Amino acid sequence: MIFLVAALLFLIAYLYGSYSTARIIAKNFRSLNIYKVGTGLADTENIYTNISKPMGVLVGAIDLSKAYLFLLVVEFILRLLDMHSHFLDISILYSPNLMLLYGIGMLIGHCLPVTHRFRGGRGIFTYMGFFAYFAFLPMVITAAVAVVLVMRFKQIRFAQYTIVILPVILFQFFFYLTNLYQGSLPPYFNSILIVNAFLMGGLNFVVSKRLGEF
Repeated sequence: MIFLVAALLFLIAYLYGSYSTARIIAKNFRSLNIYKVGTGLADTENIYTNISKPMGVLVGAIDLSKAYLFLLVVEFILRLLDMHSHFLDISILYSPNLMLLYGIGMLIGHCLPVTHRFRGGRGIFTYMGFFAYFAFLPMVITAAVAVVLVMRFKQIRFAQYTIVILPVILFQFFFYLTNLYQGSLPPYFNSILIVNAFLMGGLNFVVSKRLGEF
């Protein structure tokens, strides 16, 4: 029963991630079909580069926030249900590993949304939001570095790679050299984050392949 609920939450996370902020904002604010603009991707970079920089920042902020808040809300609801449940051990549903699974569902939904014929974006800000849920400080540091790379050096693509890789490296640093996360997360959780970074890279490879970047 518990695993069926977990599978349902993963599906909900996937459908939630499929909700394209870039597509909705481009349509409502500029009456544009995002799939016919620039790279044709429903993502922040396409909005930022080919439509409007302030609008791109807005889309990125919404994608980041909606990913972070989704996991917070899911955890809150599950904890609330757990307090009143006398038959099932619901606590496993908001364990770090399963919460990470829901985050992965959002990522896949953003990059490969079934609602839009699997034509999604790169998922960078969704990744940032859901990573920040587990390791806020590493992601804040990474975001600051990415802002410098974009604003000072105009390196958007390199900033994206940095966002995927650097928080994982910083997490390893904080995990092994401090006690910041050792008490709140399973000891093998850092390994799962590394696998997740590879998954993020794989999703971006699929998106880039469609654009003919490889």
